Amino acid sequence: MTKETLGQMIFRLRTEKKIGVRELGRRVEVSGVHISSIEKNKATPSPELLSKIARALEIDVDRLMVRADQVDPEVLKVIKGNSYAVHDFLRTAKGLKKEQWEELKKEAQKMLDENK
Repeated sequence: MTKETLGQMIFRLRTEKKIGVRELGRRVEVSGVHISSIEKNKATPSPELLSKIARALEIDVDRLMVRADQVDPEVLKVIKGNSYAVHDFLRTAKGLKKEQWEELKKEAQKMLDENK
């Protein structure tokens, strides 16, 4: 089974939502031709454009970022602001299973909620 490319994913999501190429372009402030080039994997969108496309297609931006092999600028800020801690944490957590990552995510959210 072949992994869906970023362009194929955007095309699929766009057509599922019955949004035309030009309409998606208008929504994200680029031309329909540019959207078409992205869908054909002839152009690579910036992280900022991926964020706009994700919002327009009502999808989690991280799904597109991962497919594009990119990192959300907001995530980069966190990494740069805590670079030793993030690297140390990831090195420690690299062997965790998917369920354990989900549990960590829940715990992190609880900590954030407690800080409010």
